[in-house]
Amino acid sequence: LEQLVQRFGMPPTTMKTCFKGVFGTSIYNYMRSFRMQTAAVMLRQTNCSITVIAGNVGYKNPSKFAAAFREVMDMSPTEFRESVV
Repeated sequence: LEQLVQRFGMPPTTMKTCFKGVFGTSIYNYMRSFRMQTAAVMLRQTNCSITVIAGNVGYKNPSKFAAAFREVMDMSPTEFRESVV
């Protein structure tokens, strides 16, 4: 949000409203979904550990990453990886 506010020179509240109007979701939800889609690709295409993937998409805590992944993808990272193998 801070980067968008600086780049486009508008107040945070206006940025949030405009973003939601264009993308139909909040900046937070959009970014979380983007991160989980990126993690899904990594789970499919690499043998990296879930902890490493969590760190690569911006999560310091693998448990919080796993919970967020489950919310977005309806399965745990481990279940996802096993389902595509």
